[in-house]
Amino acid sequence: MGRLVWLIFAIFLAFSQKCQGKIEENDVNEGPFKVYRIVPTTGWQLEEMIRIFENADSEEADFWHPPSVVNQTVDVMVSPKNTRFFEKFLQNGSFPFEIAIKDLKKKLIEKEGDEKLSRFSRSGFSRSRRIFVEKIMRDGPGSGLVMGEYYGYATIVDWMKRIADRMPRLASILEIGRSAEGRGIFGIKLGHDDGRKPIVVIDAGIHAREWASIHTAMYFINLMANGHDSDPWIRSYFDNIVLYILPVLNPDGYEFTRNDRTNPRSRMWRKSRSQQRCAWDGQSTKCCHGVDLNRNFDFRFGEVGASRYPCSEIYHGESAHSEPETRAFANFLMNLGDRLKGYITLHAYSQLWIYSYSHRKFTYPANIEEIRNVAARAVAALGREFGTRYQYGTGPEIIYAFSGGSTDWATEKLRVKYSYTLELRPTYEEWNGFVLDKRQLIPTAKETWAGVKVVIDQIILEYRTKIARVFRQRVNAEALEKAEQRRISLKGKCSDESQSCLHWRSQNPDICRTSQSAMLRECPNMCDLCHLVLP
Repeated sequence: MGRLVWLIFAIFLAFSQKCQGKIEENDVNEGPFKVYRIVPTTGWQLEEMIRIFENADSEEADFWHPPSVVNQTVDVMVSPKNTRFFEKFLQNGSFPFEIAIKDLKKKLIEKEGDEKLSRFSRSGFSRSRRIFVEKIMRDGPGSGLVMGEYYGYATIVDWMKRIADRMPRLASILEIGRSAEGRGIFGIKLGHDDGRKPIVVIDAGIHAREWASIHTAMYFINLMANGHDSDPWIRSYFDNIVLYILPVLNPDGYEFTRNDRTNPRSRMWRKSRSQQRCAWDGQSTKCCHGVDLNRNFDFRFGEVGASRYPCSEIYHGESAHSEPETRAFANFLMNLGDRLKGYITLHAYSQLWIYSYSHRKFTYPANIEEIRNVAARAVAALGREFGTRYQYGTGPEIIYAFSGGSTDWATEKLRVKYSYTLELRPTYEEWNGFVLDKRQLIPTAKETWAGVKVVIDQIILEYRTKIARVFRQRVNAEALEKAEQRRISLKGKCSDESQSCLHWRSQNPDICRTSQSAMLRECPNMCDLCHLVLP
């Protein structure tokens, strides 16, 4: 059976290679892109799916849900030219499967609108509503964009710049570097920075197709920008922490997904858009763009859950931090020093709250109990908003093992205590996480903020506790220093009443301590107790 399955799969790959990874209009016209839901029920089937996942060309077979454990769903988007071959492969391997989406392009239009329509028409805005929105975008208040919408990268950057211009004492724009295609990687800094307060960093959009994560980061910025004057909780964040939010860490990939939004190959692009790399796959040389930036960090690089094949959606790059986006972000985090106390990266989807380490089961940082406790409280707070249920744990505990991720790198290399990867709505079992209904965008962001607040509040609590402890230590040290100075200044200014003081101490060297009351009366000078006698 194994040889037959691999023969079918070899045919599938060989046919895929004829396409040369191009996004061609006639490819879309030949038939629909389909999404297959597969459930490997045996160890052998799971191993076969893992092999395909690590070696398949992502432009021909794109895994939305990678294989992890037996009896857990695996979702794969297959291009029109390969659906017949892929189904034959599944049938010959006796894989249980169903077609979850029969026509992905139709589903994209249904959920996100036809690309020919204007942004406001796609949203169903009336003319009066459009005028109102345009006025807000032009005149304020604080943020100037309506939440519950997807926006282009240039619009997002302009929006953040307007916030910084209108809140110069509270916000500033930052550019951490340039992408492979030369775009600036922008973020916003929020808070009164006195050079000592703890820093929290939130990023999103490291995977291009995960639009809901980008909207969620924008929602956070919007809350902070508009809540300073009206929300005491948010005001306390401006006063007690410095918050950096980078809503699109992979701007090239994000813009690529927007250029041809109803073409599944474009819209479902995951990686960056760096220059093509080529590799021999056993039959021919294939060249593909991009790197999975969340496999490119310098933590157990290339060890597990990543691929060395450039056309794989989990291609880890030529070396750790080989990509301009990961280099820029790593340098940015390193320059924050030991003030960096929290790091959260937003992804979609599966409803997971992931902490380190994700390269191997039962491998944890030293302070895992505190990290796990905060994750549990964050998930509980999130769930109280709309009843959404998240799992929490390490990658291999709740989804799959992977290395080269940003949060594990921050935990290991930068010693960031609270470092989390958040996979937003919907659940792992659902198929539509990358094309989340717009009506779910604001609830998703709102509940995520409730969980993030738990992390921020814990960081503030620990910072205040540390400040209070340092203050007490300083006060105690100053008191001790004053007492010592007084003791020295008074020494010799009082006299011993008894002539036997030296004799008593020779008989009992510890007498000044054990009989302090008597020595205070009889031998204060010998026992160095003058400061207790004289006013």
